[in-house]
Amino acid sequence: MIAYLIVRARVVEMKYTNSSILSLALFLGIALPVSGQDTPSASPPASSSPSVTERPPFATVDGVIIPADHFIKSVQEGMRQKFYHGKIPDDQMAKFQREMGTSLVDRILMVREAKKQGLQPDQSEIQHRIAEFERRYASSPRYQANREAMLGPIVEEMADRSLVTQLKERITKVKEPSEGELRAFYKANPDKFTEPEDLAVSLILLKVEPNAGADAWNNAKKEADQLVGKLKDGADFAEMARIHSGDPSAAKGGKMDYLHSGMLAEDAEKAIASIQPGQFTDAVMVLEGYAIFRLDKRAPPHQLTFEAARERAKKLFTRDAADTQWKQFRKKLWDKASVQINESYYLPLPEPGKEPVGTPHPHAMGGGKAK
Repeated sequence: MIAYLIVRARVVEMKYTNSSILSLALFLGIALPVSGQDTPSASPPASSSPSVTERPPFATVDGVIIPADHFIKSVQEGMRQKFYHGKIPDDQMAKFQREMGTSLVDRILMVREAKKQGLQPDQSEIQHRIAEFERRYASSPRYQANREAMLGPIVEEMADRSLVTQLKERITKVKEPSEGELRAFYKANPDKFTEPEDLAVSLILLKVEPNAGADAWNNAKKEADQLVGKLKDGADFAEMARIHSGDPSAAKGGKMDYLHSGMLAEDAEKAIASIQPGQFTDAVMVLEGYAIFRLDKRAPPHQLTFEAARERAKKLFTRDAADTQWKQFRKKLWDKASVQINESYYLPLPEPGKEPVGTPHPHAMGGGKAK
């Protein structure tokens, strides 16, 4: 889960480079909303560039300001964490912006609630992780020169993360479900306790090396067709597999482990689906060469009995109950709080089947398709 700095109403100027603080954050397992393009310093911004204080706030939460800069950098860092090369598809940007905005508000509400409930950060864990970093960078002049400025926000973030973790553990504790609750859950969710179709299949594989040319593939196809002819004439499938197959299953007469839908290539699955137990397919081209499959057994999908599914039902019931309790808790926090979000920083949500359009706030950098 991506973690973000809790934003404060104050803006603190710190004399360290982004690369230094980011390396520390990555070492500690923290993803910070730090822009790869900006380098904070004690110097004032150039007059041609709007400063953080000139941008309208992204949000306020019971009077606590979330500066636009924190939201923008959260989106940028989130993109780098979640998407390949940090590039997000246009049709996902609007939703992703809202997820990031919600996470910032969530963190303020949850940290405040954790403190209200008397929870304390796990200082021993925090100190342990900081000590690891101290040992790792003890010989770094840059670290020694900027130690306090670098560690301050990291320690604060780790403390907040600790509080949120403890709060979630407390809120999501679920009492032991009763027999009646488990049976009702089992009955209401048959799909969760249904085993997929099982296939017992035997295989003869005429293997072709990946770098082989067309002649090798043509020869394999010819040999496979000849074997199909022999099988139709009554040859023993297991014996043919032992002699001709290049698959490890050859030693067992071609018998493979039980298979489920989706475990074989699409063409192979289609061929097997068209035959009955005891029958075999024609030669099928697969990635490794040409294959002949025999269907030995087809066990249809079946629902487990309650007794067989008891442990699974208990785990799923507990998981779902914990998720429900957490969602309800979050909703209560939001309902009680006064949250104002400046939605001009969001792109409009695209209508189903339409390209995303719209222009975000002029300072809401971080991607998105604008027209």
